[in-house]
Amino acid sequence: MLEQLGELSPVVQAPPPTAALVDLRGALRYHAATAAHLADVLRLRTVSRYGIDVRVGIGPTVTVATTASAQVQRPGGVLAVAPDGAVDWLALLDVEDLHGIDPRHAATLKRYGIDRVGLLAALPPATVQRMLG
Repeated sequence: MLEQLGELSPVVQAPPPTAALVDLRGALRYHAATAAHLADVLRLRTVSRYGIDVRVGIGPTVTVATTASAQVQRPGGVLAVAPDGAVDWLALLDVEDLHGIDPRHAATLKRYGIDRVGLLAALPPATVQRMLG
């Protein structure tokens, strides 16, 4: 898989266990394509070469892209979140769908009535720190 990604961009990271992060900024210009198009190319290559479908999230930050990837239904697909729409897209998600929020933190937030990412984002950081530790 990492070789497949390396064909699209030279900037690839492989955080464990089954994820990969790819910076496509330079690759978009090189390939004269959109990020969603390159993700479709990746999916086609992995299915045809290895029989494996992948879930691809695209976003302006690692958190948005990772959260988007988790929202893709299995077996695979692409979800691209535009930079100018990321805040609105995230705001509607359940707090447990935000990358980095574990089930214990999500349960605590929900006890306080914070069930959406938008509500969480509206809180002062000190309040979130007091609630979650």
